[in-house]
Amino acid sequence: MGRERQRGAIGIMAAGTLLLALVCLALVIDTGRLYYEQRKLQRVADMAALEAAGQSGMCGTQDSTTIQGYVTASAAKNGFVAAAGEELTGVLGTIELKDEDGLPLSRRGFSPGGNLADSVKVRVTHNVPSSLILNVASVFKGVPVQTQLRAEAVARRTALGALSAGSGLLDLDSGKSALLNGLLGSLLGITLNLDVASYNGIAGANLSLRDLATQLDLSVGTVDELVNTNVGVAQLLEAAVNAVSASNTAGVDTALLGNALAAVKVPITRIDLASILSVATPSELPDTALDSQVNLLDLLMATAMAANKEAAVSIPTVVLSVPGVGGVGVSLYVIQPPQVAVGYPGKNADGSWRTDARPAQVRLSLEATANVLGIVSTEINLSLRAISGHAALASIQCGGVAHSSTATIQAAASLATIEKLSFNTTVLGGGLASVNITPRPGSVPLMVDIGSNVDQSLNFDIPSRASLPSAAQRISAPVGGALANGLGDIGRNLQVEIKLLGGVLGGLINGVVNSVADLTSGLTAALAPILSALGAQVLDPLLSLLGIQVGNLDVRLIDLQTQTNELLI
Repeated sequence: MGRERQRGAIGIMAAGTLLLALVCLALVIDTGRLYYEQRKLQRVADMAALEAAGQSGMCGTQDSTTIQGYVTASAAKNGFVAAAGEELTGVLGTIELKDEDGLPLSRRGFSPGGNLADSVKVRVTHNVPSSLILNVASVFKGVPVQTQLRAEAVARRTALGALSAGSGLLDLDSGKSALLNGLLGSLLGITLNLDVASYNGIAGANLSLRDLATQLDLSVGTVDELVNTNVGVAQLLEAAVNAVSASNTAGVDTALLGNALAAVKVPITRIDLASILSVATPSELPDTALDSQVNLLDLLMATAMAANKEAAVSIPTVVLSVPGVGGVGVSLYVIQPPQVAVGYPGKNADGSWRTDARPAQVRLSLEATANVLGIVSTEINLSLRAISGHAALASIQCGGVAHSSTATIQAAASLATIEKLSFNTTVLGGGLASVNITPRPGSVPLMVDIGSNVDQSLNFDIPSRASLPSAAQRISAPVGGALANGLGDIGRNLQVEIKLLGGVLGGLINGVVNSVADLTSGLTAALAPILSALGAQVLDPLLSLLGIQVGNLDVRLIDLQTQTNELLI
């Protein structure tokens, strides 16, 4: 009986084993399928983040709708379209280093938005059946028959540029080089005798911030540490020249320049590099901008002007080619030195530009003596304040293989205000008549405004970094060349009052003018070209060499760095 009752037990055990094997097989298949689906979904997220990062953030748009469009299009190319109950989002934000497990700044974290939003985070969810073979969950109430998979990816493509805003150093000739020798020499307290070729070589030479830090013997790890360094003016100038010399830049006589700069004597012997370098980079990439290039002549001029901030400097000038005008004296007062800008494109959350280069803000005071009509001697005193324009790095469209990068810069031209214009006039030695010459009410202070000074766009197409620095592009306000013209207009509208001290002018000045009316009109006609010449032959060239040209602004892209797309999280 025992043996008969045990008959068939092996078959039951075999069936149970087979069923268990089938369940295990189903589990393996479903696990593999879910793993495959998860990997496929992660690939969708990775590719969408990479593609969106290459066209947004620092490499393109910051518009959330456009970024979402890039993410959706990329996912569709990779076979994913979000269905009902699924998610596909792209968000622009910032990568920050955060503390973890007691270790400071040891983990990357993503935060939406931020001043330097340069990364794109993509989040994807996808619903798939929990099991294709044994849907055990359907037997129990409240247990979902589908599993939601989730994938996230954060990618970034960094791009930054360096630019300068100024004018006057693009078309140097022998006359301008002589004036530049006097100007730069006066600012640095030395004698310079460089020719046109030397200045053109200096204007074409670049050096990296890293090389500058090396020559300054600074053990800095971030660009913030560099620009916040307080350094001696002579040390900075020597370091800049040595950095160019070490790079063997063609066309620069660094030995001649170095010898000339060895005896620098300036009012301010130490400056903060932040006063002449404006740098905007994220804290998570502390050394990104150290490889950015700056121009040697821009750096020399900015350093010289920063060393004379709020100090009056007498500038040697040339004699005007206007009959009757004697020597002209000019003094320069630096309100704000120029800044070379390095950093990310676009605007901060408060609407200010991240990377904004500005020419100098200065005040020029001029004194000149003129002999008019042979009988009138007048001393002309003029004070002018240059209000700088600016050039901001608005956006960068990052290139790729066989595609150039494009940088868009928003710039506005410089303006000037004639703050004071006065005349000290005598006739025939001062004993016969008193002459009072004044600008008409309302003409001074004169804003040499050349229409509406709004931002204009400039596009720089850069096939490779080797093509930098770029050729300068100029923007002009609606009416240009306004300084000389503005002074000429004032001269043609002077108020001249003449009072005879001896009763009648008569024969005392007979043969020169016949009446007071003739003298009045003659003075007005003679002073107009003198004032215009002061603007055209003295003030305009000096301002131009200082990087300020009223009504115009020349913008150069000095450097442009675009990295490859990278996954961060």
